[in-house]
Amino acid sequence: MNISIFLGAGASAAENLPIQSDLFVDYFKSLKDNDFESDMNKELYKFFKQMFDIDITKDNIDKVNFPTFEEVLGLLDLAEKRGEAFKNFGMENLSNKSDSIRFLRQYLILLMAKAIHESENRNNKYHKLLVDNLSKANLIEKTTFISANYDIHVDNTIASLYSEEKNHIMLDYGVDFTNFYVKDGWRKPFGKTIKLYKIHGSLNWLYCPICNSLTLTPYEGGVMRLLYNIEDAKCLECGETTIPIIIPPTYFKDMSNVYISNVWREVEKNLRNADILVFCGYSFPDSDIHIKYMLKRVQGSRKKSPLKIMVLNNHEGKKDYSMRKEEERYKRFLGKDVIYTEGSFQDFSRNPLKYLQEINNI
Repeated sequence: MNISIFLGAGASAAENLPIQSDLFVDYFKSLKDNDFESDMNKELYKFFKQMFDIDITKDNIDKVNFPTFEEVLGLLDLAEKRGEAFKNFGMENLSNKSDSIRFLRQYLILLMAKAIHESENRNNKYHKLLVDNLSKANLIEKTTFISANYDIHVDNTIASLYSEEKNHIMLDYGVDFTNFYVKDGWRKPFGKTIKLYKIHGSLNWLYCPICNSLTLTPYEGGVMRLLYNIEDAKCLECGETTIPIIIPPTYFKDMSNVYISNVWREVEKNLRNADILVFCGYSFPDSDIHIKYMLKRVQGSRKKSPLKIMVLNNHEGKKDYSMRKEEERYKRFLGKDVIYTEGSFQDFSRNPLKYLQEINNI
């Protein structure tokens, strides 16, 4: 039985990480007065003031009706694709490059990374519980994780399984890095591995656009180096400054990065051979057309029996109406045999065997 587990935003929310709609609130509430001296925060202040009439230095942040992260990134991505601009925010302002849409987009991605990195009560309780329970059931070696999240909860959990003494399973991202750390279980994967495919990038990946290399920052959200110590974010190959590999949640996703493209190919190959696909904490939003496209390609080209699909995306306070609409969305697109449960990612983590047996027996 080959199992694929797809982790959506709800899986990260279970570990108290901010959801998309809370990113701006969490970030701006964390700022101190002197933080507004940075170029990044100056430009973000100007952007939100002009575009949305939000004064982040005076308004009560808790009561501000911020646009979503997806909406803001979507505006910038669409402007860039159309070759257009907004007043005072051009495609490339030669007198002040930080005014450009390209820089604003980068600032917003760093904002998102900082909000996730500094979120209070961070832990990986449920990711660890899931991995531990799959290990106890002797299913971990048959499991592939596919994550749409940028945080490194599941990464660190899987990496901690390895030790020199016990020679446990190793984490394999499906891409090569310029560095593999010998210490702390981060080595170039060999032998038994657990696949983790991060289809939207990761906070511990730093990409060099000059030499097309990828640097791994073990157990650390290395993207934060670009904010706090840019010298530590230099490429190990050519010495140039690296950039994040973060694919924002918009309709206009740019999937052309060579490493992201390779991850998506590996995911598609994996799903063609999987027996079970479990969606955890994923609402199947309209904006994720790339995921829907891939799933349809998989469904139409499998040589094995049809892929069994189960959904666990409930959470405290979720309305029955939302669940029914979500169920309709899954079944309309993936077929009426999708098993839509009232379980949550936490429920699945506590007892994955129960749900896997349920789907395997149907």
